[in-house]
Formats: sequence, C-alpha cells, structure tokens
Amino acid sequence: ILFYGIINLSLLTCLTYYCTYVRGSADDATVIEAVYLIASLGTTTLVPMIDKKLGRKKTMVLGGVFFALGKVWFIINPFSIAALYTNAATTGIAIAISFVMFNTNRNNLSDLIEWREGRRYDGMIGTADNLSTKLGEAIAAKLMTAALAANGFDAALTELPDSAINAINAMLGWVPAIFGVFIIITVLF
Repeated sequence: ILFYGIINLSLLTCLTYYCTYVRGSADDATVIEAVYLIASLGTTTLVPMIDKKLGRKKTMVLGGVFFALGKVWFIINPFSIAALYTNAATTGIAIAISFVMFNTNRNNLSDLIEWREGRRYDGMIGTADNLSTKLGEAIAAKLMTAALAANGFDAALTELPDSAINAINAMLGWVPAIFGVFIIITVLF
C-alpha cells in the first residue's frame, strides 16, 4: 500500500508537469488520464477472474509487473507519445489490480482475525491501511519536490532546463518502475 501510494501520487502529479513542459499543453493530461481511467475501469471488472485463476499472490505480483514493465518503453523513449499512452494504460491496469487486491486483502484480514480471535478489527486494519497510503503520498510528495527543486524546476519558466525535464521523466518512468519492483518483492516475501 505504501509503494502504491508513492507510485500513484508521483505519476498523477508529474503528468501535469510533463504535459505542460514537455508536450507544451497541460490539456494533454486530460486525454492521458482518460486512457489511464479506461484501462483501470476495464481491468477492475476482470480482477476477480484473474484472482480466481492465478491466486492472490500471483495476481498481486501481476499488478507489480504492470507497474514495472509498463514503464520500460517510456524510460527508453520518454518523448514518445505512444510510450506515454502505454505508460498510462499499464498504470491503469496495475492500479486496478492493486486497488482491488489491497481492499479485498483488508477484508480477508478482518475475517481471518475474527475467525482466529473472535473479534473484528476492521477499524484498526482500515486505519493502518490509510496510514500506509498517507505515508506513501507524503514520501512521494517529498521525493518529487526535492527532485524537481534539485534539478532547477521553476514554474515561472516557459522552458525548463534539461535536468528538470529529466527529473519529471524519472517521476513518470524510473521511480514508479522501481517501486513496482518493490511491490513484487514485498508480495513474494
């Protein structure tokens, strides 16, 4: 959940910067986010079937794989619009898988604890889940602002230095790919 929060916030926040400073139009973010949402919504309906076929662990690993491998083309060519759309679509798929699996895991944990101990801990489990999400978003916000500031980002500029563009590209490519690998490792171990 922590890594999911980092990935989600860094991608959605830096997408606007990417569209503004690389693509030249913040309006492009709307279309790219639509691709993300369509892929996410379409996948959400399939996750229960995937889970039933692969099992919980493999399905969760699959979400991490989409986070990590879906960024490869964008990492190689961050200025390709097709790579950007692929990044958005694979992120939508990964987000849907992760979101459904995390939320059903939370419910399963409550059921398991009730079965073992005779008590429900929905509130505590939900609070821990929420704390992890907020912590991930805080880490992502700090990571983004530190990386952008260190690389010369200035919103007043109409054209950013290459170092700032590279930092934005990293927040859309390398950073979520690395945290996607962290999701895979966490699920496996």
